[in-house]
Amino acid sequence: MATNRLNGGVIGPSVENSGQTSLDTQTFNSDGTWSRPQAAISVVDICVIGGGGGAMGQSGGGGGAGGLRQISSVPVSGPVGITVGAGGQGGLTSGQTKGNDSIFNPGGSEGSTMYTATGGGKAGRAATDSGGPGGSGGGGSGGPGGPGAGSQGAGNTPPFSPPQGNPGAANPSGTGGGGGSSGSASGTSAGSGTTPTLFPGQTLATGGAGGGSGGQGSANTGVGGQGHSSGSPGGQGGSGVVRVVSPQQPFAFYGSGIWDMNAVYTYVKSGQWS
Repeated sequence: MATNRLNGGVIGPSVENSGQTSLDTQTFNSDGTWSRPQAAISVVDICVIGGGGGAMGQSGGGGGAGGLRQISSVPVSGPVGITVGAGGQGGLTSGQTKGNDSIFNPGGSEGSTMYTATGGGKAGRAATDSGGPGGSGGGGSGGPGGPGAGSQGAGNTPPFSPPQGNPGAANPSGTGGGGGSSGSASGTSAGSGTTPTLFPGQTLATGGAGGGSGGQGSANTGVGGQGHSSGSPGGQGGSGVVRVVSPQQPFAFYGSGIWDMNAVYTYVKSGQWS
């Protein structure tokens, strides 16, 4: 015979409770899922950084920084899928790749609840190859408009407002710097990075310098790989990172003090009734 737990109940004093949620910070260095640490949390602040672009050797340019996006008061209601983009591969005379995108994705469409930071653009080389587009553009080769010249990679591609990055540079010697999240590249020099509000004291998403020693971008920085001036491959871009901060938020709860037997049974079974 089935038991009907809706019959009867418990009547006690009503409960009123209010206060503030606790500050919570979660950092993702690889793919994962963000979950609300407290049920009353309804908005979060996020910083999403894409993977840096790969650089080139043999008079190679630097990779572009991964796109950097900071958004406040993003509505949340449940678990959120997190993608952290890998850095692009460096190459010698070919094989360089752009960085991979990082994504904060609770569902929905881009710009409403989903936010993507595009991977940094790949570098060009040897006065003929163009840098690739991305969050920030890869360093190009050749003087702009010269015969057979490459060009710098465009930044903030696809476009977001505020911009997620800046263009790389085209250098006649074939060693253009990669663009950074806060500034365009110039000559062989890389574009500057950003110290995000949610990452105090850290400078992230800097472009890779052109024609250097082929240094790798550090993990979880979104830094572009450094180009190599001679016969060694350019550096790999640094992987991206995502940080989710739940600021303190007010909450209020009212309980009527009336509990049906189904609720009593559920709470007793879970050990939450006292």
